[in-house]
Amino acid sequence: MEDADQERSGSLVVDGNTLVAMCLAHAGVDRMFGVVGIPVTSLANRDVALGVRVIDWSVAGRPGGTYLDLPTDVLYQTISESEAERLIIQAGAAYARAENALRKLVESTGIPILPIPMGKGLLSDDHQLAATAARSMAIGKCDVALVVGAWLNWLLHFGEPPKWSKDVKFILVDIYKDEIELRKPTLGILGDAKDVLEKLHKEINDGPFCLGKTHLWVEAIKNKVKENVAKMEVQLANEVMPFNFLTPMKIIRDAILGMGSPAPILVSEGANTMDVGRSVLVQIELRTRLDVGTWGTMGVGLGYCIAAVVASPDRLVVAVEGDSGFGFSAMEVEVLVRYQLPMVVVVFNNGGVYGGERRNPDEITGPYKDDPAPTSFVPGWRSILVLLEAFGGKGYLAGTPDELKTTLAESFSARRPTVINVTIDPYAGVESGRLHHKN
Repeated sequence: MEDADQERSGSLVVDGNTLVAMCLAHAGVDRMFGVVGIPVTSLANRDVALGVRVIDWSVAGRPGGTYLDLPTDVLYQTISESEAERLIIQAGAAYARAENALRKLVESTGIPILPIPMGKGLLSDDHQLAATAARSMAIGKCDVALVVGAWLNWLLHFGEPPKWSKDVKFILVDIYKDEIELRKPTLGILGDAKDVLEKLHKEINDGPFCLGKTHLWVEAIKNKVKENVAKMEVQLANEVMPFNFLTPMKIIRDAILGMGSPAPILVSEGANTMDVGRSVLVQIELRTRLDVGTWGTMGVGLGYCIAAVVASPDRLVVAVEGDSGFGFSAMEVEVLVRYQLPMVVVVFNNGGVYGGERRNPDEITGPYKDDPAPTSFVPGWRSILVLLEAFGGKGYLAGTPDELKTTLAESFSARRPTVINVTIDPYAGVESGRLHHKN
């Protein structure tokens, strides 16, 4: 009866699905990464109709992924369109774009900068004050650390000895009060990263402070960076066959740098693959790297790729994946093909988790000794290519430097869904978590 009365009064009727879509659109949300549950199609279709393509970031507290839990019965209740417009929440967000403020602060003070993996590129890896290649020295010998927006978790060794000096003083800048209270820094500053950095820069300008290029600390960092980069380049110059991790990683690095600007967006996922990639694959442009980051979660790589293409359709997306990391979400290649996304996925395949069949003879015992190693994959694992080609994509197998260079050039030029299966020595991988002695 209520619906009939509304129709007779000339007011359009909307249901909960439409109201949710209206709220999202009004709040400026234009991307929603998936709809799970029941109903799926009705909510998704209404979102698309109102210009919401894929959920962006939360707008309160620390920006991050947002999960909305909406009861099905509410989605199918109806109200008039005029009532719906009165219910829409007035909201918006200005996310921290702190790179300019960060650059001004670093360059005006001469303080070296050490980005965590997800912060690589805020200043170029080859910036004169970048301490990425001198991480151990920067962490271990600094007297004061200004930590902006990063967590003092395992990525930064919890801010504790022996990696850090026992006398180091932390200034922690965070938008989330609980994080400051948890870490108990020497000084905590609650606020948006960009706002805080701009205010710090203004205060320093009013009372100039600068270490200077010839300061002993700055020179020590620069010299250590040069030393470590030179050592790495010597290793990279040595082509190893069958492939270790460094040889193909250098080829990929050079191919990406050869693309110029705009640089491809790099997605990095895996154990050894990601660890080596963090050292070898340099970031020159802003926001061109997606890393599994804080939680080290495997299986996010292809999802990151799809989101990156949607957010930056003018850029090529290159994913450098470990074989097990890729395996967690390999079926997402169907999405790549369905939407013909400009994406190249390079899979480092060493035959298993950290490596293929590499058990000692005395370990192959017991009633199931004839089974394959529990951490190994099907030898050769050409199924990577077959999977993509089954959906209509392009697959390559690369086991030599020339093969990899050729396939990268072709796939970068084509800008179509492509997977490159790079075969790695099964003995090349090592266990993460300080367990190298177990290999």
